Amino acid sequence: MNKIWLVIQREYLTRVRKKSFIIMTILGPILMAAFYALLILVAISEEEKEHRVMVVDTSPVKLGDALKYYNIRRPNSKLRFVWKYDTYDQARDSIYNENYSSILFIPRDPVAHPAGMFLAFKERPSISIKNAIEIELEKIIEEQKLLMYNIDPAVFDSVRVKVNLFEKKIKETETGVREEVEFAEQKYVVSFISGMLIYIFILMYGVQVLRGVMEEKSNRIVEVIVSSVKPFQLMMGKIIGIAWVGLTQFLIWVVFSGIVITVLSLAFAPNIMDQVQSGSMQTQAEFGGMNVGSILELFQVTNLSVMIGMFIFYFLGGYLLYSSLFAAIGSAIDSESDSQQFMLPITMPLIFSIAIGQSVLNNPEGALAQIFSFIPLTSPIVMMVRIPFGVAYWELAVSALLLIGGFVFTTWLAARIYRTGILMYGKKVTYKELWKWLWYKG
Repeated sequence: MNKIWLVIQREYLTRVRKKSFIIMTILGPILMAAFYALLILVAISEEEKEHRVMVVDTSPVKLGDALKYYNIRRPNSKLRFVWKYDTYDQARDSIYNENYSSILFIPRDPVAHPAGMFLAFKERPSISIKNAIEIELEKIIEEQKLLMYNIDPAVFDSVRVKVNLFEKKIKETETGVREEVEFAEQKYVVSFISGMLIYIFILMYGVQVLRGVMEEKSNRIVEVIVSSVKPFQLMMGKIIGIAWVGLTQFLIWVVFSGIVITVLSLAFAPNIMDQVQSGSMQTQAEFGGMNVGSILELFQVTNLSVMIGMFIFYFLGGYLLYSSLFAAIGSAIDSESDSQQFMLPITMPLIFSIAIGQSVLNNPEGALAQIFSFIPLTSPIVMMVRIPFGVAYWELAVSALLLIGGFVFTTWLAARIYRTGILMYGKKVTYKELWKWLWYKG
């Protein structure tokens, strides 16, 4: 055990002192913050430029005049409607000589034939601008149809109801049943991000193990090391050492990214809210596809202590399981180009876990989700996708025990390949050869 500890120290200290580790540890939070800031800046600036739309209305009732109320209702909006020309050809021929970006053409009978309307532009409008125009036209045509059927639009608005069901989950406890608020959309985001992070970290640090073993083998350093340390001790020390390197880097990223993102949020949030209140942003305050309220609700979706604790466990458990297999590959090959034939079978379960993630998100309590959260090769990702939606403690316990058992088994498997392959040079290894190594005695 003392020798394994020495190898762990060597692997850890050697890697954390590397310039590449220091640079990436610093750049990681900066890149995350830059990405976060970019999303905020896009949300703030995407509507900064005013988009003027020339209305060409050929309908007898001048349906487009109702758009004037939009200009009155939202004086600070970057979408402005203007009127000057009676024909589309006049507006089109003048578009590069005057201050408007698009032409909204309304045909003679837009109520009966709304498909005849179109938007022609010299500067492409943003999606939010186009959506705002469509919403206004839909309202106007809807009002015209109500009047045709002698229905007062005010009465229609009073009876029209939009239902947005508020979700609650009923749980059974020792003291009886209790309710808890369900933030389904926000949990989807947390689940997806958690699963992807586990996938990225396992793959990233697993490949580091493979390259580390392969480099020591190709440089013949391993011949000196195994004279004092058993191959199994060397493999375990390398795997655990790199695991601590990964965990150290991850925790530093979390802390610094949290600090930087918090500072950016405090700096930019007032600007976003000002634009929402002024109407210069066409929809709700959007940030990466979610509104500001949704972002704040992300902190309420689940028990954060359980989420963080299980994330660390599945990161370490999944990494240890896969890295032992990566170590076995590294010991069996002499160059990185030879690793491709062995990498695919190992990475396939990880890729498959991501592929079935959508099915798990749609039904996190289904049989498919439960089965793959117990299989050690898929449980690190699938279980992390399920946890935000709530998972029974017995399922977590069973999944954790099976993952630990899977790690022990893959370590035993990898050790038998490692002890032979680490001293094997100049031979093209096949699956048949690996099978023989598994059963060598001694």
